[in-house]
Amino acid sequence: MTRPSGKIYTLSLFPAIDTTLYLEGIEPVRELPAQREHSEAGGKGANTAAALTALGLDCACICLMGEENAGLFLRLLDAAGVRCIPIPLPGRIRENLSLETPQGQYRVMRQGFRADHRALGRLEMVLRERLRPGDTVLVGGKLPEGITADDLAALCELIHSLGAEVTLDTAAVRPAQVERIRPLVMKPNRLELGEITGLPVERLEDCVAAARLLLRHGAERVLVSLDRDGAFLLDREGLLLARAPEVEVRSSVGAGDAMLAWFTAALLTGLPREEALRRAVAAGSAACLHYGTHAPSREEAEALLSRVGIDPAGNLPD
Repeated sequence: MTRPSGKIYTLSLFPAIDTTLYLEGIEPVRELPAQREHSEAGGKGANTAAALTALGLDCACICLMGEENAGLFLRLLDAAGVRCIPIPLPGRIRENLSLETPQGQYRVMRQGFRADHRALGRLEMVLRERLRPGDTVLVGGKLPEGITADDLAALCELIHSLGAEVTLDTAAVRPAQVERIRPLVMKPNRLELGEITGLPVERLEDCVAAARLLLRHGAERVLVSLDRDGAFLLDREGLLLARAPEVEVRSSVGAGDAMLAWFTAALLTGLPREEALRRAVAAGSAACLHYGTHAPSREEAEALLSRVGIDPAGNLPD
């Protein structure tokens, strides 16, 4: 794969530290010794940056972060090979705790820092200093308290004014903000697609109708992940469906982030849309082979490419 002409950044407004504990079981009022554990820098911005780095592309993560545990987060990013442009704030980075047991996975989500318009002002300064025409910014994840969807849209308008493109992966926006953001790629999963549009998403036909709404509101491409069912791409050229290969799923956390990273990289290097979708689904499937949010390697994803099926739209309604 050739390298994109511009630089690639990810933007993380509300990062996380993801810790996974492996337990023999879980019972109330009992000490539960962890058999092993590991922590990773999380949130969509960190995950997509790690996936792009594993792909061999130079990428930096622009990141708001609480100062109290920023040291750990930066060490975890460094371990993944990700360059970070930190914007420190008072408070803590949110921590997500996953308990892996024979009975299933339990997740505990802790509170994180609060941002404000001073933080937004510092972020705007960093964007003005760093971005150049031809760059791409992958924007995604949750928003911290104090930053609204309209604030996010204003940041994306600034990115466009600096000559850079935006990809978007967050359920925090609605069609009104999508019109302002005008993303090069928008990548919701099925549930996020319903949350963003307010439309039903139970059937594939429902999901396609919801994705068409996002196209009408300014998204250039909508890439929707459907878990084990694969994904579809909807753009001005039409609809493409992708069948995911069967793999042993250890964790699906971060699979959508790997999908967006590989799709964006393929798009920026001029690969055909069919090949970009194939690579995206292969990367998302490869991410599921790992526990936690570990980014797939290039070799793992490319090993699955031949097992991703690409279908035309068939007779789905317009």
